[in-house]
Amino acid sequence: MTDYDELYRLLCPRLIHFSAAIVGSFHQAEEIVSDVFVMLWQKREQLSEVSNPLVYIYVCVKNHSLNALPKNKGSHLPFDTLDKDALAIIPDVEERLTSRELAQIIENAISELPGRCQMIFRLVKMDGFSYKDVAELLGISPKTVDAQLAIAVKKLGLTIRLHLHHFQDFPQSKS
Repeated sequence: MTDYDELYRLLCPRLIHFSAAIVGSFHQAEEIVSDVFVMLWQKREQLSEVSNPLVYIYVCVKNHSLNALPKNKGSHLPFDTLDKDALAIIPDVEERLTSRELAQIIENAISELPGRCQMIFRLVKMDGFSYKDVAELLGISPKTVDAQLAIAVKKLGLTIRLHLHHFQDFPQSKS
């Protein structure tokens, strides 16, 4: 397996979800991600000069996704109209969680966050981006990333504590 194949295998599902959140269609997102990977392959000689390849790839997918939107909607990330279902946990992440029930509680709590807050949370906490990288990718300041992440963590913590408290109120079955 080549490095290109490995990169594609690792990033493709995440990039499709990211793009689908912007364009609102998994089919269109798959085409966009495929086009970006073709472009990356064609420009592979020049990519050695890119300081942060992961952010570069996400920016390419974001730009291609925005370009695919109707002309009156393009040019900025449409946080208010993000397809939140497309941002859902990708199966390989979910498998790492120990409890499907807890995974569902967490996913429900994340999906209730506002669009921008949810995207920032997912990029930082699930995709491992730095605040600076997310700020660059989304065209916002690192302080905005920090503030949005603080809001997300606070809301998620509250929701999860409420659910865990609810589970503790149920009598445990005896074996």
